[in-house]
Amino acid sequence: MKNYYGALDVEIAAVIGNHDNLRELVERFNIPFHLVSHENLTRVEHDKLLAEKIDEYTPDYIVLAKYMRVLNPEFVARYPNRVINIHHSFLPAFIGAKPYQQAYERGVKIIGATAHFINNELDQGPIIMQNVINVDHTYNAEAMMRAGRDVEKTVLSRALDLALHDRIFVYKNKTVVL
Repeated sequence: MKNYYGALDVEIAAVIGNHDNLRELVERFNIPFHLVSHENLTRVEHDKLLAEKIDEYTPDYIVLAKYMRVLNPEFVARYPNRVINIHHSFLPAFIGAKPYQQAYERGVKIIGATAHFINNELDQGPIIMQNVINVDHTYNAEAMMRAGRDVEKTVLSRALDLALHDRIFVYKNKTVVL
């Protein structure tokens, strides 16, 4: 949406999903949508098909949003420091699936989002951008998830802007952001 309204200067070449549920929305913005299903495929087979489709577009960056699968090491190596993931927690807290449920169960007082480059460890790549908001005992996991959506969007768009303006430098498993 920020791209559509000019707030983020980026060309979205395509959206590639492993589920078809965003096709209609994506096509409303005249962006090509490609389904690369993981059904009945090994992770390696799926990632190979995914990489082949991505390579048709030669993107500068690849964004994982609502992509809840672990990519294999060959895929990660093919796009070093070019795949940005948005994770819906303030990493390193609540790695993996259902971080809002994990946060609720722990009674946290802040929730956040983290944009990071992927590596071979789940949600352990170099962190690009993070932000948090305050929550309290009145928030259940669903309320945390609703509140966190805006944080996720902001963090991802800021991370993309930094990447597109060559303001991120990766050193070991950290970033220097200018």
